[in-house]
Amino acid sequence: MKPLLIFCLAALLLGCGLKSIPYSQKTDVSEPNKAALSHYNWGLAYAKQGDLAQAVTEFKLAIHNEPGWAIPYFNLGAVYGNMGDVKQAISAWERATQLDTDFAKAYYNLAIAYSLRAEESIEVGSQVADIERSIASLREAIRVDKEVLSAAKTEPAFDKIRELPEYKELLQTSEPKQ
Repeated sequence: MKPLLIFCLAALLLGCGLKSIPYSQKTDVSEPNKAALSHYNWGLAYAKQGDLAQAVTEFKLAIHNEPGWAIPYFNLGAVYGNMGDVKQAISAWERATQLDTDFAKAYYNLAIAYSLRAEESIEVGSQVADIERSIASLREAIRVDKEVLSAAKTEPAFDKIRELPEYKELLQTSEPKQ
């Protein structure tokens, strides 16, 4: 669980910190309304201060005010991940990828979360499904951002799936042709 927590916190504070806010990975998305933007910024501030419960509240209020805005879902997932609630983190990142199908960071976080959940699962069926979801999410992250490939090669959360044929095939087919 620890790699997810560290990654999520880093992604939350570094990837989507208190600088200019990308409203979406897409360029044709309009700016969120002022109320949503205020709650989003408060959510970031609370997360940075370590008040994760209040950050969840603020991100949910941002979502309530602007339900089509993917970025608060991404950060909500990161906060849930840091709280140890992988199920809620996955739900938030899934919604972020539904709203923005080119959201590489959300797909990558999903891949990590599913891989970690598979590692912890005692049910073989659930484990196999989570491994498949992890690889599918990683495939989408790489599709959107080829730089994800190098991160995936060293990501500790993928240690348990690194030797699987599906994982090896994904990495091999994603390598740039020379």
